[in-house]
Amino acid sequence: MLLYGKGSEVQKSEKKSIVTMRASQLPQGRGGFLQPPLPSRLPLLDSFLGGGLGWGDLSEWGLPWGCGLRDLILPFLVSAQGEQPPAWILWVYGQKDICVNPLAWHARGVQLERLRFACSTKPLIELKPLFLSGFFRVIVLDGIPRLMDEDYAFLARQARRLQQHILVLHPYTLTRERGNVWARLRINCGRNFAQQHVVLTLLKGHQQRQLLLPFQSFI
Repeated sequence: MLLYGKGSEVQKSEKKSIVTMRASQLPQGRGGFLQPPLPSRLPLLDSFLGGGLGWGDLSEWGLPWGCGLRDLILPFLVSAQGEQPPAWILWVYGQKDICVNPLAWHARGVQLERLRFACSTKPLIELKPLFLSGFFRVIVLDGIPRLMDEDYAFLARQARRLQQHILVLHPYTLTRERGNVWARLRINCGRNFAQQHVVLTLLKGHQQRQLLLPFQSFI
């Protein structure tokens, strides 16, 4: 089941239950603090990441479209929402021709009532008040075009100051030649369809290495 789909591919009845909101309607405030790190609760993945995703950090992910790779992010969201108090999560996607499929997210165990979606190609301008607040403990920026070095610097500062974790997802493979000094982790993910594995390559954060993760382990 797809997390995203073209607008015409999602039934109208499903669209009515979507929790996408306008930027001005998104809640603001502060949430409770969770103890680091944020695990996926997938032993192989958590070991690969040194325990999970650190609070106060920014991570950068290469996740090409069309391979179901964004499913890999959902275990972290489910884990964050399983804490007390459950974390609020903001997922911003930058492609206006897609539509979120709420049934797919719910089927993966994500609590839609504590998840907010926003579609924006300029979130650091249009949604900036949300990055100044600690309400959302996890923020995902998915396919946002033209993020500059100063944008990453701002995101890293806010994540550290508010003890959030911010994930930046790119719809392409990251390169070693163009680094990111502001990201604590940089990870490429690819799909081996023949062996039904996801191949994770760690570019930055720990010793450079690879992990073969069975696709069925996280869907």
